[in-house]
Amino acid sequence: MKNILLVGFGKMGSSLARGWVKENSKAKYNISVIEKKVIPQIDKTFNNVNFYKNFDEFFLKKQKIDFVVLAVKPQQLNEIKDGLLKVENKNTIFISILAGKSTKWFKENISNNLKIVRAMPNLPASISKGITAIFCSKSISLSEKLIIKKIMSSVGTVSFVRKENQIDVITGISGSGPAYFFYLVEILIEIGIDLGLSKKESVNFAQNTFIGSAYLLDEENKLSAKSLRENVTSPGGTTEAALKVLMNSKNGVKVLFKKAILNAIDRANQLKQ
Repeated sequence: MKNILLVGFGKMGSSLARGWVKENSKAKYNISVIEKKVIPQIDKTFNNVNFYKNFDEFFLKKQKIDFVVLAVKPQQLNEIKDGLLKVENKNTIFISILAGKSTKWFKENISNNLKIVRAMPNLPASISKGITAIFCSKSISLSEKLIIKKIMSSVGTVSFVRKENQIDVITGISGSGPAYFFYLVEILIEIGIDLGLSKKESVNFAQNTFIGSAYLLDEENKLSAKSLRENVTSPGGTTEAALKVLMNSKNGVKVLFKKAILNAIDRANQLKQ
């Protein structure tokens, strides 16, 4: 049985815990959570998860720790640094899902011998449909990588990257990506209402258009996004007229999205401080 200590129980931390609990009949995880905030109601899903308010309370149990998963906000890392220093040993693997914080930061601030992994999941992990990018420091063995993959696969697809700076790019594209998706749905709903649809009608058409389109991308005999877009774009038709605006090379969606993603990457770099 692998002992996992999850530090932080926000949206992403709780999503990871939920995935591990679902897999527990197969994988046999002993899960502990440190969360300083009072959690008013814990879903019965987590009945077999041990909750602690801080590291001191957790250490009283004298449990072995195989994996520490850090799911706090990057700005909170210094608050838990002393606890991490007490946890660290040569056999414990740390998995950080914090945006921006590099493996170098952990080695300089916790231990130079730290076994550290960076991971970037996204919000669909809450329904086990996420995708997680993983970068492993050189201290992680192949057998350990396989266990890490198994742990993170409980909430969706896993993809290893060879260069650490790719994590920051993936943060901007995939980590933040669900927010872009939801915002596009939000925009279509608002425009539909502006143009005369009822709120109920606009929500129905906008949401189901995106849901159905996502299913098309996920079909077994799937076409690329570009091919699907071309299939629905008839020459001289309404879709082509709309795409001429959206695909404008000077101020179209691609230009705005690239600017937005670069902003996200810049913010990740700022968080490295």
